[in-house]
Amino acid sequence: MNKLLTIIIPSYRSKKLILPHLKRLSKKFKIIIIENSYDKSLEEIIKKNYLNVDIYLKKNLGFGRAVNFAAKKVDTKYFISMNPDANIYQHTLINLINAAKKIDKFGSISPIIIDKKTNKKEIIIETQKINGPIMLFKTKTFLKINGFDKNIFLYYEENDFFTKCNMLDLKLYLITNSYFNHPNSKKDNKSLSINSVKFSNLEEKNNTHCVAGWHGNWSKFYYLKKYNGYIKAFIMCLPHILLNTIQMLFCLFFNFNKAKYKYYKIEGCVCAALGMPSFKRSKYDRLNFY
Repeated sequence: MNKLLTIIIPSYRSKKLILPHLKRLSKKFKIIIIENSYDKSLEEIIKKNYLNVDIYLKKNLGFGRAVNFAAKKVDTKYFISMNPDANIYQHTLINLINAAKKIDKFGSISPIIIDKKTNKKEIIIETQKINGPIMLFKTKTFLKINGFDKNIFLYYEENDFFTKCNMLDLKLYLITNSYFNHPNSKKDNKSLSINSVKFSNLEEKNNTHCVAGWHGNWSKFYYLKKYNGYIKAFIMCLPHILLNTIQMLFCLFFNFNKAKYKYYKIEGCVCAALGMPSFKRSKYDRLNFY
């Protein structure tokens, strides 16, 4: 058992993606899963088969707050936050740990994204941002700087963390001999992918997609306002609001679901501009949680 590293996996009904990770990693590393849906089926499997895995069923915390919660349970020097749909290779985590030992002070480090396994020499590359699906943190440092912004429910939490690290002179690094594959990396390098979620029907998928769009725009405005001020954030987001409004009106005649998605994106940005919290949740969350 590795006594230096704990793996944190935030989940939203991602049982099928998580189980292969448990089979590969649970004998080598302590694992903490935050299940954001109260899906007890994964908990039942873990209690029967995986003594080294802790799972917490929570009201939907979002990605950042789930990692913050789990980080307080970590008793190892390092921990990794990992997306359920990230595919790691044999030496991914060990090479990350070995690189971390060589760096005295850092905000976070991550593997590089590749399409297939390769052999690379270790090069530690300082950068302004790293890959959100897998990030390694020094536990004490993460807790000292209060982790991810608790006001962000979904998306841009990693951007916010990277900016905070840069301001605090906590370096970010990519490690070239540690790599992983992420099926949505070409489209989206956000911390969470909607494709990792198992939906019960098409209506639920469409609803969750709309809510994700809402949070994407809410978090974008919040992030821009936090570091650039309200006026600059408004100016930067206004063209997108106008474009989404035109697209929404056009789609009303041809594709109602797409029009609804555009409306949610507009509403998310407007709510952030009005100073409202990141409150929007899927109606299916409410059925499960409250």
